[in-house]
Amino acid sequence: MKRNKLRYLVILVLLSLVVTACGGDSDTASESPEATEAPTETLAAPATTSPPPVKLVVWAEEKVATALDPLVGAYEAAAGVDIEVVVYDFGAIRTDVQTAGPAGEGPDVFLGAHDWVGELAANGVVSPLDLGSVASDLFDVGVTAFSYGGEVYGFPYATEAIAMYYNADLVDSVPTTWEDAKAACDAAGTELCVGAPGGGGGGDAYHNHPFVASAGGYVFASEGGFDASDVGLDNAGALASAEYLDGLVKNGTVASTDYGGSMTAFQEGRSLFWMTGPWARGDASAVNYGVGLIPQFDGNAATPFVGVRGAMVSSFSDKQVLAQSFILDFFATVEVQQAMYESDPRLPATKSLFAVVEAADPVAAVFAASAANGIPMPNIPEMGSVWGPFGDALLIIRDQNYGTNEETGVTVSNASDAMKLAAEQIRNAIAGG
Repeated sequence: MKRNKLRYLVILVLLSLVVTACGGDSDTASESPEATEAPTETLAAPATTSPPPVKLVVWAEEKVATALDPLVGAYEAAAGVDIEVVVYDFGAIRTDVQTAGPAGEGPDVFLGAHDWVGELAANGVVSPLDLGSVASDLFDVGVTAFSYGGEVYGFPYATEAIAMYYNADLVDSVPTTWEDAKAACDAAGTELCVGAPGGGGGGDAYHNHPFVASAGGYVFASEGGFDASDVGLDNAGALASAEYLDGLVKNGTVASTDYGGSMTAFQEGRSLFWMTGPWARGDASAVNYGVGLIPQFDGNAATPFVGVRGAMVSSFSDKQVLAQSFILDFFATVEVQQAMYESDPRLPATKSLFAVVEAADPVAAVFAASAANGIPMPNIPEMGSVWGPFGDALLIIRDQNYGTNEETGVTVSNASDAMKLAAEQIRNAIAGG
């Protein structure tokens, strides 16, 4: 396997054929002197080589490629294929697979998030995947996340939801309430209290979902499937939660930081808490850390978005059978899944590996509990109209950037205004306005 550049595994099979032609049979030779003198001709066929093995291109982020690196060679040899794993920026895969595929330059297999599925399936970019016997080892949430229109479009390998990291040298646990979290920060004397991505100039609807959805707010109604006609970001629960977030920002509980700023503050001991997911465990290990559930909202458990990562087959691949075999016969194996977890410790989507991880890793169990309180990110195409307006509204609240927008002339006076504007923009975008 190679990463970022081509490396071909070429298996050379040398064939030599020696054909010996003999004139006449033994009886004729005994009767004819001419026959005994007939020359024997030896034809040596030129040495030939088998064609290079079929190449399968896989797009994956760096941590995934790192996990596959020591393992993929055995599959290449067994299947007689060349697996080219291209290290690709995760954020660019969703868009680029839709443009590179039709041009014949895309991957056969790509790894991505479940909330891409609706858009990719609707645009004819991803192929259905028959999970077959591996389905029994998958949690339902993973299969559901990759389901759209009655078909499954990927093999889920990891689930994720945010929780709350804490500096274990400064506090024993994450308090149940936000008021107690602020008190703990005051007692510890840290510069910042909670570092949560979504401020400091970088809007982040994913990390801030609990701040608007833990008391009845929602992006789309989800009874029996997501309903894009029912946007709930400006219902009573969402508005009350947004105002509550505004108060947490004003009293210094939630810092105005983007992802990098919140990470650095936690690593340097300048913040007591950090809201993010299991992928950040390596970064958090700069301090002695623990993980707890996000504080409640008026007695309601925090409801983070639950994301699922999976492997998908491009509909533009001319190696559909081989691509599905790579996923089901290699990628889905316990050995590969465990290597993935060790490289990037997201919660396994397979029951067998999760049982091993949960027993050995109490931190993973906390993230699992947080996910149990959460809701899956909608995977319908209309979700593409949500991230921008939703993130922008939260950024206004987090950065306290209220006032009149000079470009649009729209005035946002408070947190409720910000959420009402986001809901209106989302409805208009879905309606094509």
